[in-house]
Amino acid sequence: MAPPTADQVTVATEALRTEAGVWDTQAESMSDISSKADGLRLTRVEAGLFQVIFDTYGQVIDQVVARAGEGNTEMLAIGTTLRAVADTYEREETDNVHKLRNIY
Repeated sequence: MAPPTADQVTVATEALRTEAGVWDTQAESMSDISSKADGLRLTRVEAGLFQVIFDTYGQVIDQVVARAGEGNTEMLAIGTTLRAVADTYEREETDNVHKLRNIY
């Protein structure tokens, strides 16, 4: 297998960084979901006739807020990892690490 050209390396690393941006954008969406779900909380007075489900309703909101927060954190981590992979790939190509290790 022939080693990639400089242009191919650039295309690959730009694609990784673009994909990282997509994960960052989706992380923002998860953060928005968390904030909006938290805004749906009711007081007992606001719940009115629905007192029977008031506690469960609050628990559901707690779960949505927590899971969306976790999603935000993990999606940001994925974006960070993709950028780190792109950086490592570029650095190793510049240093000819793959060629030295007979990876190609």
